[in-house]
Amino acid sequence: MKTLPLSGAKITASLILLLSFAWSAASEGPAGSTAAPAPAAPAATGVGDPPLPLPAFAALGSSFAQTNRLGELGWSEDQINAFVHGVKAALHGQAIAMDDTARQVSAEMARRLQQGEERRRQQSADDFSQPGRLERYLKEKRKRYAMERSDSGLVYFIQPGQAGVRPRPGDTVIVSCVATAADGKTKLPQLSNDHAHIKLENLLPGFMEGLQMMTVDSQARFILPPALSFGDGEWPPGVDRGTPLLFMVTLHEVISAESNPANPP
Repeated sequence: MKTLPLSGAKITASLILLLSFAWSAASEGPAGSTAAPAPAAPAATGVGDPPLPLPAFAALGSSFAQTNRLGELGWSEDQINAFVHGVKAALHGQAIAMDDTARQVSAEMARRLQQGEERRRQQSADDFSQPGRLERYLKEKRKRYAMERSDSGLVYFIQPGQAGVRPRPGDTVIVSCVATAADGKTKLPQLSNDHAHIKLENLLPGFMEGLQMMTVDSQARFILPPALSFGDGEWPPGVDRGTPLLFMVTLHEVISAESNPANPP
């Protein structure tokens, strides 16, 4: 038997249904009663029919728990046993009444399931290996920040500086940058620098392209798709492979290769 995965709302509803089984059964009985009438016995399917195999029920329970990620609830062994005891009590017409504490537990379990689903949605959104995911991400960022996109795929926004000098291949630049992951929040200090002296050719391809559009004292925002950063090569530790990289950049100075051919310190 195959158990279909449920949506977040259905997962939460299923858990709440289970958690409130005893409460619902009790509320249908006489006022003040905590017990519900025993369910009617199922009709016999025929003389001599074999009973349904118990291992199949155990497998069904495991499938439901795994498919709907009930392990995220973080229950202890005692809590699991208490939950099963409550289900059994309700099925035998001796439901255990819900009180304020039980309702708080029910709300907490629903919250944990919702948090788990939100984490999975975020992980799915950050999975740039999915077809079309990178293009959708870049399109959304371009629209949000009014950015442009070059033929190579670099997404950029440049605020002009005071001087008109642009770096060219062979030049050395003095540049500051703050790098973040694709979420725009996670700082990447291993890719960030303050007033770094570096030859243009030693920069990431997308970074090199973007700097050649800048003038001294200008600032820019770059989004480098994987092909314009580390591509199929080795990625730095702590940087998720195959993800876009965001840079806030300031170009402080351009040292011309003609005027100063020696490497900077």
